[in-house]
Amino acid sequence: MKQFISFIRKEFFHIFRDRRTMLILLGMPIVQIILFGFAITTEVKNVRVAVLDPSNDVVTRRIIDRMDASEYFTVIRRLHSPADMEASFGRGEIDMALVFSERFSDKLYTGEARVQLVSDATDPNMATMQAGYAANIISSAGQEMLPPGVHAAAIVPQLKLLYNPQMKSAYNFVPGVMGLILMLICAMMTSISIVREKEKGTMEVLLVSPVKPLFIILAKAVPYFVLSFVNLTTILLLSGYVLNVPVAGSLFWLVVVSLLFI
Repeated sequence: MKQFISFIRKEFFHIFRDRRTMLILLGMPIVQIILFGFAITTEVKNVRVAVLDPSNDVVTRRIIDRMDASEYFTVIRRLHSPADMEASFGRGEIDMALVFSERFSDKLYTGEARVQLVSDATDPNMATMQAGYAANIISSAGQEMLPPGVHAAAIVPQLKLLYNPQMKSAYNFVPGVMGLILMLICAMMTSISIVREKEKGTMEVLLVSPVKPLFIILAKAVPYFVLSFVNLTTILLLSGYVLNVPVAGSLFWLVVVSLLFI
C-alpha cells in the first residue's frame, strides 16, 4: 500500500512541475465555461433587420420602431426593392428582412394587411426562433395601433426561408463535418505519428538527418492532408447523392477550410 501511495504522490509531483499540464487541467475548464456560457449562445439578440416598406405610413413606422427598440432586433437599413433585399442577403449584411404590403394602414382595419418575414435559414433553428420573436412583436404592435372598440384580425406574418426552405439540418452539419475531419485526420494524426516516432526511439534518427525539423513535420502532415481530401471527396459524394445537399455550397466550405489549414 505504501508503494501505491508513493506512486500517486510521484504522479502529483510530475503534474505540478509541468506548467503546461497545469494550464490544461485548471485553465481549460475556465476558458470553456466562459466560452460556452457567454460567447457560444443560441439566444436571439441583435438580429440585423432590413425593412422594405412601400407604404411608409404611421402604422409601419410604429412597428419598425417597436422592433428596433427590442433587444432582439436591430434595424440597420431600408430597402428599395426585392432585388436590393436579395443582394443584402447575398452579401451577408442582414439576417432578416421585414416586407410590408402597400397601403398597410388602410388594410389594417379590414384585416387585409400583410407582412412577410424573410429569414436566412442556413441555421434552421435560429431562423425559426427569430421569426417567432418577430411575429410576436408585429402582432402586438398591430393590435395596439387599432382605435378603441375596433376589432380586426391579428397580423400574422408570412414566413419565407431563404437558402434552406426545407429546414434540413444536413445543410448545416455537412460543412462542419468537413472541418472536423480535417482537424482529426490532418492535425491529430500528424501529432500521433510524431509521438509514435518518439515511442519507437526513431525520433533521434530523424533529428540527426540532413532535413530540417520543420520539413520533417511537413513531410508527416502531407500524407494525412492528402488522405483527408479523399475522405472529403467521399463526403461530398454522399452529401450530393444520398443526403441531397447542394454540392456547390459544400465545395465552397471545403475551399475555405482547406485554406485555413494550409
